[in-house]
Amino acid sequence: MLSQCGDGTLGLVSGFVAGVASSVHCLAMCGAIATAISMRGAPAGSTGGAVLASRLSFLMQAQIARVALYTALGAAAGLAGASLTFDTAGGLAVLRWLSALVLVVMGLSIAGWSPMPSLGARLASPVLKRLHYLHRVGAVGTGLAWGLMPCSMVWLMTGYAGLTGNPGQGALVMAGFGLGTLPALTAAATGAGALASLARQPALRIGAGLLLIAFAVVSLL
Repeated sequence: MLSQCGDGTLGLVSGFVAGVASSVHCLAMCGAIATAISMRGAPAGSTGGAVLASRLSFLMQAQIARVALYTALGAAAGLAGASLTFDTAGGLAVLRWLSALVLVVMGLSIAGWSPMPSLGARLASPVLKRLHYLHRVGAVGTGLAWGLMPCSMVWLMTGYAGLTGNPGQGALVMAGFGLGTLPALTAAATGAGALASLARQPALRIGAGLLLIAFAVVSLL
């Protein structure tokens, strides 16, 4: 398994790199979601700094819940992947190539050279229309609902976590992925609106996609 090809740090780093690269896709698809969620954290009558602090607190609780869900999905995928028996050198090489392939597909999707992001957006559309109901389940419930939204990046990374064949490694991969998406989404939700428009720039999307593809190539060396 991939867990035999590297330690837990490698899984965390690979997930984090994928999360940072995927932030371009995340801003385009989830930037508005993050903003809407943070707005639910502003209590009526609050002003100034109190509004920002309350919004940020609500958003971070939801973000932590989302990352925790990703981590659980990674552990479950790793556990399911443990049923694969690739104990030979050839079998481990197959897993390494499959893992690299997943990263390449993600890179192509981020760069806009795959239909998967638009597919995820179409599937998520019904949820986006009902965002105003999420505040009823609190910050944690909102974060969990957010984490369960259809997203091609999450699907691909969960598959990547499954290829580790180890629940601990799978959890680290998805934890790293979730943490990698935190900075951009938090910035977008707290007023850095220019990030969302920047994320739609073809050059940035292609650069982020190529970064992930390059990481996939390096992982095979």
